[in-house]
Amino acid sequence: MTYVFLLGVSAAPTVQLALNNKAHELQMCKKKMEWQNEKIEELTKERDFLKEQLVSALKKDEPKATAGSSSVSTLDSSSSEMSSKSTDSESSNSSSSEDKKRKKKGKGRKKASKMVKMEKTLQRARNPEQALARYKKILKYYKRLGTMSGAFRKVGVDRNTVVVNAPIAELSIAAPDQYKEALKTYTHSTKLKAFAEHCALTILGDVEIVDTVNTLKASGKLLPLKNK
Repeated sequence: MTYVFLLGVSAAPTVQLALNNKAHELQMCKKKMEWQNEKIEELTKERDFLKEQLVSALKKDEPKATAGSSSVSTLDSSSSEMSSKSTDSESSNSSSSEDKKRKKKGKGRKKASKMVKMEKTLQRARNPEQALARYKKILKYYKRLGTMSGAFRKVGVDRNTVVVNAPIAELSIAAPDQYKEALKTYTHSTKLKAFAEHCALTILGDVEIVDTVNTLKASGKLLPLKNK
């Protein structure tokens, strides 16, 4: 009888520990679901924003296209009228036309150069180190300009990309030791998005890190992105 009683007493803590583990797992699942729902919301907002930008850009291009057609028609009619004038006048118009062509070519080269620079700027971060460097660059412009949208444009990156990869920088800055541990799980075959999710779960799993991240956001040492 004494043996049975002691066995019951020793079993109780084990059951309680199992219940505590289950409760912790449920809490983590709940946090992960909340994070995923907020991530979906961020993606939806980003999609709507890009749609608005596209519509706005198309509207701006329409008047330019009309103006361009009008200019071509005007040049054609002018050429017809000028064909009846003297040879000297034709020569003068020809020189003027060549000058305009040279100016257009110059503008075209400048535009192409800007496009190349923009493409270089928009290159994606391919590893945690590049993601962290880009985040710090955005943070620097945010402090200077006062708006995140302005900082995103300056660096040449969309909001969704920043939101997805933000946990990497947040963990690195708020909890350097835990970030070093997380880096041990990263390999060349690991997708950056998957590593960012790992960092996000590491943050959510530690109340102290969550508090530190929120404090750094409030003080301007992290971007004030919505908590995931």
